[in-house]
Amino acid sequence: MLKVTTSWDDGDILDKRLSDLLSRYDVKGTFYISKNYRPKRLPDSEIKEISKWHEIGAHTLTHPDLRIAGTEEILGSKEWLQNLLNSEIKMFCYPKGVFDDKVIQTVKDAGFLGARTTILGALTFSDSFLIPTTIQVYPFPFRPNLRKFLQPYQQRAPALKKLDVPILSMYSWLSMAKATFDVALQNGEVFHLWGHSWEIEKYDMWEELEKFLQYIRNRKDCTYLTNSELLK
Repeated sequence: MLKVTTSWDDGDILDKRLSDLLSRYDVKGTFYISKNYRPKRLPDSEIKEISKWHEIGAHTLTHPDLRIAGTEEILGSKEWLQNLLNSEIKMFCYPKGVFDDKVIQTVKDAGFLGARTTILGALTFSDSFLIPTTIQVYPFPFRPNLRKFLQPYQQRAPALKKLDVPILSMYSWLSMAKATFDVALQNGEVFHLWGHSWEIEKYDMWEELEKFLQYIRNRKDCTYLTNSELLK
């Protein structure tokens, strides 16, 4: 049985649109929200609304480099969300995927159940505080930026090839995502999709994401979980 989970970072106002899309296809998500980061942060009322159907996780107060910032960024974000939702916040996500041993220990000491990274290309994990992901909702194989046109393929293709994702599937994000999911069904334990709602908007990827959710929904050989449910 493949465990399917999704997670979404930063707490942009577009997270509500994203949560509604996930709910439409019965796919669970964990939304990692920073208190003061996005120019248009998700309102408290909509954080509460999302929490009725999905999981809310902590993502610091201001999205800093935690190797430099104080522990209040971690502790404060947990306290803020718990007071807002009147429920335990179990999961944490390292801003920009940056951390060190001291940061990990602080997250553990804060009482979190686990923490997610931005590591890609994984179909399993062994450390609850170093949870990797499988793929990101991000332009692929090319990015609409001349200076960084080949960056998505250069950064992501090696990990995909290690998973035996067919290179012929790498002509679009949707094709690659479907092929990676198929590989996970055959050989994986966990399929973890992640991204940012504001990037989905920036790169006009809503239609591709919806088609992918249609592809993975209601599989008899899958169970759909939040990030914390993976750890139970």
